Amino acid sequence: MNDALYLLDGYSLIYRSYFAFIRNPLFNPRGRNASSIFGFFRSLFLLLDQKKPSHFAVALDSITPTFRHEKYEEYKATREKSPEDLRDEIPVIELILEQLGIRTIRANGYEADDVMATLATACLERGTPCYIVSGDKDLLQLVGGPVRILKPESGGGFTEMDRDGVVEAWGVRADQILDYLSLVGDSSDNVPGVKGIGAKTAAALLGEFDTLDGIYHNLDSIKSASQRAKLEEGRESAYLSRELIMLETAVPLDVGVDDLALPELNREAAAPFFAAEGMKSIVKELIGKEDPGLDAGHPLAKLAEQAASRQLTSRPESGGAALDPSGALDAETAPARSPAADRKGGTEAGRSAPEAGRSAAEAGGGQRARAAGPAGGPAPGAPAHQSYHPDPEDAKPGEYELVGTLEALDRWCGLARKAGLVAFDSETTGLDSMTAQPVGFSLCVERGRACYVALHGPDGPVLPADGVRERLKKLLEDDAVRVIGQNLKYDYKVLCGWGVTIANPWFDTMIAAWLLDTEGNSFSMDSLAGQYLNYTTVHYDDVVPKAARGEERATFDTVPLDDATRYAAEDADVTFRLYLVLDKLLSEHGFTGLFHDVEMALLPVLARMEMTGIRLDPATLADYSTELEKELGGIEREIFLLCGHEFNIGSTKQLQEVLFKERKLSPGKKTKTGYSTDTSVLQDLAREDPVPALVLRHRLLTKLKSTYVDSLPKLINPVTRRIHTHFNVTGTATGRISSTDPNLQNIPIRDEEGRRIRTAFVPREGWIFVSADYSQVELVVLAHLSDDPGLKAAFAEGTDVHRHTGSLIFGMPEDEVTAEQRRIAKTINFGVMYGMSAFRLARDLQIPRRDADRFIEAYFSTYPSIQSFIRATVEQAEQTGYVETVLGRRRYLANINNRNQTVKQASERIAVNTPIQGSAADIMKLAMLRLDSALQERQLESRLLLQVHDELILECPPGEVEEVNHLVAEQMSGAFELSVPLRVSVESGESWGELH
Repeated sequence: MNDALYLLDGYSLIYRSYFAFIRNPLFNPRGRNASSIFGFFRSLFLLLDQKKPSHFAVALDSITPTFRHEKYEEYKATREKSPEDLRDEIPVIELILEQLGIRTIRANGYEADDVMATLATACLERGTPCYIVSGDKDLLQLVGGPVRILKPESGGGFTEMDRDGVVEAWGVRADQILDYLSLVGDSSDNVPGVKGIGAKTAAALLGEFDTLDGIYHNLDSIKSASQRAKLEEGRESAYLSRELIMLETAVPLDVGVDDLALPELNREAAAPFFAAEGMKSIVKELIGKEDPGLDAGHPLAKLAEQAASRQLTSRPESGGAALDPSGALDAETAPARSPAADRKGGTEAGRSAPEAGRSAAEAGGGQRARAAGPAGGPAPGAPAHQSYHPDPEDAKPGEYELVGTLEALDRWCGLARKAGLVAFDSETTGLDSMTAQPVGFSLCVERGRACYVALHGPDGPVLPADGVRERLKKLLEDDAVRVIGQNLKYDYKVLCGWGVTIANPWFDTMIAAWLLDTEGNSFSMDSLAGQYLNYTTVHYDDVVPKAARGEERATFDTVPLDDATRYAAEDADVTFRLYLVLDKLLSEHGFTGLFHDVEMALLPVLARMEMTGIRLDPATLADYSTELEKELGGIEREIFLLCGHEFNIGSTKQLQEVLFKERKLSPGKKTKTGYSTDTSVLQDLAREDPVPALVLRHRLLTKLKSTYVDSLPKLINPVTRRIHTHFNVTGTATGRISSTDPNLQNIPIRDEEGRRIRTAFVPREGWIFVSADYSQVELVVLAHLSDDPGLKAAFAEGTDVHRHTGSLIFGMPEDEVTAEQRRIAKTINFGVMYGMSAFRLARDLQIPRRDADRFIEAYFSTYPSIQSFIRATVEQAEQTGYVETVLGRRRYLANINNRNQTVKQASERIAVNTPIQGSAADIMKLAMLRLDSALQERQLESRLLLQVHDELILECPPGEVEEVNHLVAEQMSGAFELSVPLRVSVESGESWGELH
């Protein structure tokens, strides 16, 4: 179950589905076009199957004109009229959704985008993950935090876009999409934009000036006279476009996020409608047979017949119009522009072109289409899976055995010992590996044959736990038996809690797939099975039905043993099949050493760190919470005193009234609900009035209080009395380890508030924390990779590299460099790795733009090899399609040769940053392995607890602190040999907050 809200852009998918079959439409038995019905529900069921959302809704457009039509009567006026046969499929789709029990939401006067924006904003405010399923570029402005876009792909499946994905695809950040589209316009919606400003120019301007306001406030700084003239002439048009494109986030809805829990689909009620459309394949998937078996007089049969013959003019019981007055379906890309051109010969159902055009009765689903590369090897510059052709044998079902006796388990253990290799999976009572109890295990030693070892079933115990534990202990604690798993760290921790330690965790299919393509959309077993095996797995929902609303879901031990065996044994079988494929691909691409010597070697280290956890003193945070409450109250009183009355500081509308009407401050960015009060605006306003600064302080403290101070104590494990975070290896494309549930890497580092929170993290009673931190490791890596003599000399001599850079840029001795000059040098030192523009430097440092230009020019004159490194890295990426770290970790760049320069430039920035940040991540992983090994060799009690960016935190008994201080410095500084030294800062203290 995916604990997130999924919002499907209904009309967008209907439109895509219709034109996927435009050359060979599908018709129902009455000769009516059924293409969009078939394509829509194929994609919908694929989405539900892959993502398993807990909350879900389909957003639909208004049946009346929207506020945008009232603001600009030409809005969408140029759209071509939707084909009539497409329009009369809409009420049928809505009706089937209703029968399935899937919630649809529309609000008259607003578009579906506004409905989704409102719900996504609610998710953002409460920290709930939200996935918007749409190909509409306007929705990209919502991406950020827990809000992502899932873009439907023409071959089936969905591409997830986060902030980095938006930058790579569009060349601008998600928060710049609104201003970007305001400049380039949108011909499909008849949004004018600025005449003569195209995508490349818009992205370049935003890269330099950051926002639309920034561009218009700095027109005189734009070198091109032609661009200045176009922008000046199109000023009014740009801001009108911005108002039209800006999404409304306060649509009055009669539902909230919690109201959108997805119930179990009413398959039986929906089946007659698909049968009436001639879609036997869908009917069979829904109810296991091709005929729903309803007589002609049954109410559902009658209604299905009406729907199939298009006798419906509105949705039953809703009064909603079947047509689309708002123009939502009238061409995001119009039919006249070859709507099938981007289908690549396929359809939304994932079939190949020759299959399209058959009747809906004949059309069946298929596995996700794959991009084919040259036979015998991967396509140049493409991840392995894009050219891998699955073995047909891998798509066949396996033979599975329920192990009902200890003698049978002995037989399977013997097979595993003989093979020296076993795929292992555990079935448990929950997803929290610290509390979950095993209810059974599955084993596989050859493709197509697996077993399920049940501890518990619906009728009680099946096999004695002690007997199973004894046999698994002998098997899995034998170093000669290599263990394979999918997300093996979970099973490792569950078994440790059960008294069994896997001695040789050999192969994690999830990590292997990630290493082959770090940009992959999903590394779940279900997804990998479809991708590499062309195999459709049995899903958890198929064997453990979703709970009714308000009830707890059943656990796996309540599943009938035949069904449990089919599901659980398949997990081990599919894992084994994936191992056979992925192991070969790792070898072909030269990743075997990196995979085994680093990633798999690190797995038990991270598992032990997670199981150890870190102690938190809730009393410290309780005291701090009280302090924050008092400080927040004081800030509120000061604000109210300055403003002369009380108001809701958290209300954007009330804050706008106070700042821009009452206090008459200079408004900045305009939003649909008024002038913006976001952080950047308030920071600017704080220079002319004390209230914005107080509001910023209030926001900061409120967030810290809710996110950390009040939340962290609730996450203390009741048994261990410690907090147990999860370290994710596959969570980033650069190779950095991330932390979740809770994210301990995001606690603020540089300010006093963050230190106060970290002070609540304390070692075991009587023990000491030791912290070891790499000094400026990314700059050290840059010096090594660029081979720049000036930067290398600074590190080799052990000088303050920022002061050294400042002395070279400003042409003065190091001891004369001021604090402000050092700050400028430091900003440039780090900014160059991320492609920082002169405009951004000027804004960050609050200096004139001409000075920023001069500083960057001076920087590259000072360190010319860095500029050469940047140029050479991009050129190599253009040739190979990827970049690599010092350990050969690879990141593919699909858009490095994109003809759209803005998109290409975004890939170029990633190309430069990834070898630097990724190599630093490689070095940290090597350091963790060396340090963990050294601690064990010396049989020290000290243990690793956390990895946070460039820092490692250990917990040590007092008698080991001095030895550990020397040991950690030695192991980390010697983790990898660079042409410049790795320097490590080591500290100790009685709380995390004391360490920095």
